[in-house]
Amino acid sequence: MSNEKKELIGPAEEEIRTLLSQSGDPLEAIRAIQKDYGLDLAGIDDMYPLLDLCGYSRLEIHGACLDALNKATVHHIEQPTFQLENFYDLFEKTFKYIHIPLMQPIPMALLKKFEHHIEEDIIEKLKSDLAVFENCPLNIKQRIWKQDESFFQQTMISLLNDYHHDEALQLLALNLRPDNYQEMIEERVHVTEKPHCRRTHPIVLKVMDTISQDPEIYRMFMQMIRIVFEATPYPSLCSLRVDVLMNFHDLDCDPILRIDKCHQLIWSLDSCVRNQNMDETIIEKIKECFDNVKNGSTLYADFAMVLMDPMISNFLASTIVKWLRHNVEDSTQQENLEDLTNYNGKLLNLAEHAPYAIAHNAKIPKLDKDLKESYWSAICSLMLEEGNDVTVPMGEKPASIILPLLRRSDIARKVFVHYLVDRTFEGDIKTLTRCLPLILETWPAPDFEEDGIIYRQTYLSFIKTMMDILVKRNLFECIADIRWRQAVVEGFLLKVVAWDCRIHEQMIRFLAEYFLDPKILVKLGPQVGIIVEWADTTVVNGLKDDKHMKTLKDLYAFLLSRSNSILNGDYRISPPSVIQFCSS
Repeated sequence: MSNEKKELIGPAEEEIRTLLSQSGDPLEAIRAIQKDYGLDLAGIDDMYPLLDLCGYSRLEIHGACLDALNKATVHHIEQPTFQLENFYDLFEKTFKYIHIPLMQPIPMALLKKFEHHIEEDIIEKLKSDLAVFENCPLNIKQRIWKQDESFFQQTMISLLNDYHHDEALQLLALNLRPDNYQEMIEERVHVTEKPHCRRTHPIVLKVMDTISQDPEIYRMFMQMIRIVFEATPYPSLCSLRVDVLMNFHDLDCDPILRIDKCHQLIWSLDSCVRNQNMDETIIEKIKECFDNVKNGSTLYADFAMVLMDPMISNFLASTIVKWLRHNVEDSTQQENLEDLTNYNGKLLNLAEHAPYAIAHNAKIPKLDKDLKESYWSAICSLMLEEGNDVTVPMGEKPASIILPLLRRSDIARKVFVHYLVDRTFEGDIKTLTRCLPLILETWPAPDFEEDGIIYRQTYLSFIKTMMDILVKRNLFECIADIRWRQAVVEGFLLKVVAWDCRIHEQMIRFLAEYFLDPKILVKLGPQVGIIVEWADTTVVNGLKDDKHMKTLKDLYAFLLSRSNSILNGDYRISPPSVIQFCSS
């Protein structure tokens, strides 16, 4: 570089501002700036006009040169020949520009290679500018996190928040009967038109990159999950805890697997979920995890948190329903199945009390004895009544046992809704007619707080899963068969839309499904008019709030447009209350 050219970065900023403000001719000032601060390359003044004719701005030209310079310098830094004696001078010259994104590659490459030689005052400067810190190499970030765990927690909290609110993951967590558990866990499946699944989700992969197989950072991650869960005991945190550990298991990352005492429990339960099977051999593996682990200890609470993962807790509940049916169909297995059922009940009891155990560092109470002594039998009684005529009400004794337990026990609720999911899948309208009113009677009151998160999620999961099954198997019957219409739609779905905006949204999607298949419309004929009544009832009864208002209006608009476009609009609907809502 010759001495005629000036450095554009740093003190030049004020000099250029002064020159522009005091100049009588701004264009002349700009030409002077370009000359004084342009590239100092042989023949560059002759090249500029040619490049201008090619349509390239000075910004593009200088940016391309800077990019090439950055790449060449970074490549040079990464070579073995670039040693510590070369580091200090270059770092001193470039670090003062690290806050400028275009100038970051060189100082960042130096930070990465010579992290052990970076002084603490530099570390403090990196921490003070979050935009700069975000672009730092991982080894620098990990050094900072290990020195200041609260700073690590600040970094992670946004990731946890994004994970919890991710719509695709929320829908996966609410699905009680996935078509394929293997795909839900780790392969790419389509959820709301976005290809996501649990363990290859971008946020999970970002967490994996952040930890980078470092046992100390992983310990900090586990502690972070615990801290956040204590304040907001969302099941999504349990899912993240499970999925990150299983990703490290798949990588055979022994340093992390050795420090996580939940590894064997998570691995055993993951095997159960994948295979949809839980035999005595795997149960013994699970029991081994609890050997010498005291109720009330930190590890015992961590176990409870793992079990609260919706995928795991739902599997345990569905397995109880399967065993109870085996018990009804083959009483010779009764003793063995009773032990298995009670053990799964015990695991679900830990899951139900995970928030209490984590928040209070306290012992988890024993499984409600009424579950063991009467509730399992009451569910078996429902199974025995499945063949009864739809006009025959539920037996008085089962109802008197089931209702109180649905109000106070999430284990009872989980087992009950999994039983009803099976009945929906089998098209058992008789059992649904008898049992759906019990769901209506036991939705938590508006002021219900204790275990409210889990309580509501259990019922929301059932309603979402039930609608998914109805769309695939019973759309026609829900209108054409008066039993389905009255018990399932008018007697249940059109009432529960008042509970939650997400149910309201899904009910609109349910109605729109009728206008996605011309065959079903032709088959229904004039009965399509029933959808007009349902749509108006939904918009009147459905819960609305400011957060969901736009989505609700968009969904109703989609419903109307679909009805207008299919089969030349012969089956278009114009529900007056819906039209009024959309135009309000």
